[in-house]
Amino acid sequence: MSKKVTLSTLVVLNFIIYISLGLPDSILGSAWPSMRQSYEMGASQVSYLTTIMLLFSFFSSMLYTKIAKYLTVAQVILTSMLCVIIGLILMMITSNPIVLFLATPFMGIGQGAIDVTVNHFAAKHLPSSLMSLLHGFYGVGVSMSAAILTFFLSTFSSWRFAIGAIALFEILILLLIFVYRHHFAERDDSQEMTPQKTNAETTQKFKLGYLINPIFYFFYAIEAVTGIFLATYYVENFQVNSAQAAFFTTLFWLGLMVGRFVTGALTRFMQDKTIIYSHIGLLLLMSITLFLPPGLYTMGTVFLLGLAMAPLYPLMMMLPNQMYSEPIAQRVISYNVGFCMLGILVFPLLFGALFKILSFSIFPTLILMLTVILSVLVALIFKQVKK
Repeated sequence: MSKKVTLSTLVVLNFIIYISLGLPDSILGSAWPSMRQSYEMGASQVSYLTTIMLLFSFFSSMLYTKIAKYLTVAQVILTSMLCVIIGLILMMITSNPIVLFLATPFMGIGQGAIDVTVNHFAAKHLPSSLMSLLHGFYGVGVSMSAAILTFFLSTFSSWRFAIGAIALFEILILLLIFVYRHHFAERDDSQEMTPQKTNAETTQKFKLGYLINPIFYFFYAIEAVTGIFLATYYVENFQVNSAQAAFFTTLFWLGLMVGRFVTGALTRFMQDKTIIYSHIGLLLLMSITLFLPPGLYTMGTVFLLGLAMAPLYPLMMMLPNQMYSEPIAQRVISYNVGFCMLGILVFPLLFGALFKILSFSIFPTLILMLTVILSVLVALIFKQVKK
């Protein structure tokens, strides 16, 4: 097979894997009102399931560098996808809450490991234009999942059929990756180093400086908290009706997904650094617009808010390979994913507590604060890149 065909196949396979990563992610959000009736659970108990899933995702992503020493990329991806499929099947076949709680660790372990594995592999082998498109296909997976859930819930009133359909997609993708597993046959070779290099790397591992990248991803929870609280903010603070507020959130996610695909094209004409700084500037501006009462312009501002965040996650993920040697870069990328999940776990809880103590009127202030912190971290990271 020619190098060109191999690269094309590799790109398509990575895109498909990222679709599979997005497929399960809307289940607990979209299907929970129906699922909880079958499980006889309260509406708020979904937060426990989400917390368990995120914790196991965090641990699996942080342990990736250990696992990668013994398994090939293909073996990690296939095993992780199998974990997700087991979790989906357990969700689908039972009405026992205990089994549901047992299903979530499988989902978390699988999702976390897939995320860090594909991010590391793509950052190592693909250009930044394709890295951004890769994350755009995650949005395709989430959108497909939401569409599947909507169809089966509205047509058959069955969340089980919907999860079964999602599990079937996951199985088909797993079989596809198994067939093309030779494209992901590499294994982490960080152990195959000279003593001199090993000593140098070990010294570098104990430097705290490389944690600045994961810290950026911890605060990148701004994306999650915006998606979670944007609609409630407009309802509680401006008495916007629920349907209109939900539409604002939809536009935010649409802006994020469109932005990921647009970024892929922009990287052909602009440097990654220029794209990141320009979008940080746009994010600062759009964060300020959240203080304004809603109007027709809000449809544009919330879309641009998502668009502004779009390139940050994928393009910043490319930097460890420019800043560090391979073993360190691999570890930093695994920490990036882990810290991001930790942020998604911590900040919604923190924001929720602050809203109870104060009010939803502080939402724009908190978003602006996170944006300023991200801006400072981006500047510090690029200062290290220059070195």
